[in-house]
Amino acid sequence: MIQRKQSLYLLLAAGIQTYFAFGTYFKYTADGIKFSLTGSGTINFENEQIQGNDKTLILSLIVAALAVVSIFMFKKRKQQQKITKIGVLFTFVEMIFLVMSYLNIQNLNPTSISFGIPIFILPISTVLFLLAGEAIKKDDDLVKSVDRIR
Repeated sequence: MIQRKQSLYLLLAAGIQTYFAFGTYFKYTADGIKFSLTGSGTINFENEQIQGNDKTLILSLIVAALAVVSIFMFKKRKQQQKITKIGVLFTFVEMIFLVMSYLNIQNLNPTSISFGIPIFILPISTVLFLLAGEAIKKDDDLVKSVDRIR
């Protein structure tokens, strides 16, 4: 199971999604007050949650769980492919949430804004899900060709 490339891709994607769930996406200053945007909402410099909900946090953890579940579905390749496609879709939804959050921050006219590492590693997670899907398809094609020979 762990020797398969897609298992490694999915394991890395799960790790990235977990890091994304708990990381800081943006740090910005508005009206002289420093804020951080995380998966659970906007937090000021005193670690008080100002606003937000946990939709990004929950979605990231769901995607990480999908990746882990997909690793253990190695005998059901069709379902494994569907789960990886759902993972790709959910990571795109996460990217849309990030763009919406960034646009909301821009409406506040921040004096400074900096991006966190999770912003830059989220696309890597999407690529890993796509690579896992391709590797699963190759495995499925290989098994089908062996079955034809018999």
